[in-house]
Amino acid sequence: MNDEYFNSFCQKVLVKDQSIRFVGIADRLGHLITTTYRKNLIPLMDKGETERYSVQTVLRAAMRESFEEKIGKLVFSVGIYQKLIRATIPIIASRQNKFYVLLSFDVGSEPNSIIVNKILPEIEKNKDYFL
Repeated sequence: MNDEYFNSFCQKVLVKDQSIRFVGIADRLGHLITTTYRKNLIPLMDKGETERYSVQTVLRAAMRESFEEKIGKLVFSVGIYQKLIRATIPIIASRQNKFYVLLSFDVGSEPNSIIVNKILPEIEKNKDYFL
């Protein structure tokens, strides 16, 4: 894994839409590899809270895998909160190489459209780097 590449990838995703507040990449255990925030943004959580959020988010996504045979693989999930919108996008290259792109968006934005039209194509274009 190349930390410099992951930082660059997060920056590319961050500029895809002005409503993106945060982009992070977590490994299959939920450990944050890198994070980036929109310029001049004051995060709602500190670093430790963000790390705990990452572990919990990846754990929830992993728990859903037990239903894949019946409902298919998770493409992305979105949670809408009062102060922000969160999204999780799995990047599963193999059983051992699993990453998760963690995002937050401003309330009132359209995360589904942004993810489908702007972020998933960027992930697909860069998928080989996650192998």
